[in-house]
Amino acid sequence: MGAIYPVRRILWATTLCLSLILVPGAVMPDRLARASGGSPEARPEVVEEDGAGESEESKFSGEPLEVFRVNRRFYQAVSDQSLRAMGKVWLQEPWVKCVHPSWELLTGWKRIRKSWSTIFRNTEHMKIRATEVSIRVSGDFAWVSCLENIESYRNANFSRSQAQGTNLFFRVKGKWYLVHHHASPITVRVGEAL
Repeated sequence: MGAIYPVRRILWATTLCLSLILVPGAVMPDRLARASGGSPEARPEVVEEDGAGESEESKFSGEPLEVFRVNRRFYQAVSDQSLRAMGKVWLQEPWVKCVHPSWELLTGWKRIRKSWSTIFRNTEHMKIRATEVSIRVSGDFAWVSCLENIESYRNANFSRSQAQGTNLFFRVKGKWYLVHHHASPITVRVGEAL
């Protein structure tokens, strides 16, 4: 299942990550500071699931369920290799960010869209299934961490891999949009002997 980190350390790391995304008028770091040691009502809503079954959606409710559904649409857009669907999931702003496994940081919707176009063009088939999903919601921000189970093939070469994914979402006019995707390749699962 992997290592479990103290909530304060996770909140600190997330605050650091979110501070790299310049959102006009955002007050997230202050909320996270209150959430890490404040009253229960100030703490972010946390929901986790282990990905072991078809009923994973039923493990979420309220805002985490909304975020879960947008996160699932993101991975469906990847699996369908659909730029149109991808465009509906991402907030199309110049400050959004994306890090594909082993890629450099991409900033701005235009560069991110071009990267997905390149990936889709060079892959005959790709399927990504998110498991071990953890969702946190605080105000207009939400973040999802998950294990990405990736299957792809091109020119009769089949590959299976895993990546640790982190997806940050921002709510605009009541709708959640992806604003940051980061996937790091996994060669040895956390908790396994090296």
